[in-house]
Amino acid sequence: MTTSTVVLYGDSMLGRFTKPRIDALEQAVGVPATVLNCAAGGWNSADCARRAPALAPLRPDLMVLSLGSNDCAPWKQVPVDAFADHVTEILAAFSHSYVVGLLPPVILEVDRPGLGRRRNADLDRYREVLRAKTEGCVEVDRILAGVTRVPTLEADGLHLTSSSYDLVVPALADAMTVGLRAATGRA
Repeated sequence: MTTSTVVLYGDSMLGRFTKPRIDALEQAVGVPATVLNCAAGGWNSADCARRAPALAPLRPDLMVLSLGSNDCAPWKQVPVDAFADHVTEILAAFSHSYVVGLLPPVILEVDRPGLGRRRNADLDRYREVLRAKTEGCVEVDRILAGVTRVPTLEADGLHLTSSSYDLVVPALADAMTVGLRAATGRA
């Protein structure tokens, strides 16, 4: 069996996938896969749309896309229609890839002095775009629902804790397995 290529692309939700998390993801996927992390903290959909043509020649079998958390920040405020256009541009560049959306979790609405606060009501609109445009989704908020024994978010109210990633990685691996099997059928 050949080894599939997977690109993680987007914001810090994927940018925080360190070597141990990537290794765990590769081991948990039901088919041989090499995972390349091309995500960075702070990126929004415009950043990713601009860089997509440079990454698309990698021709990954699957791309995991995580966006929305930075787009909805009041200090970056990418309008939802522009976000949708950016996601469409990214998907067009990766038209040969199966795409799984890693949807941002429900966040704690924390004030950032002089900047404002991200709001879940706004983030929901970005989540819906990503959900509608990708072929598969990992619903992080559903995975973390009901977890009470440990914090699910860092003190900043946005980023996942290590224990949250421990729950997200298997679900993401499952979605990747489905996507890679579907991508194999396309070839």
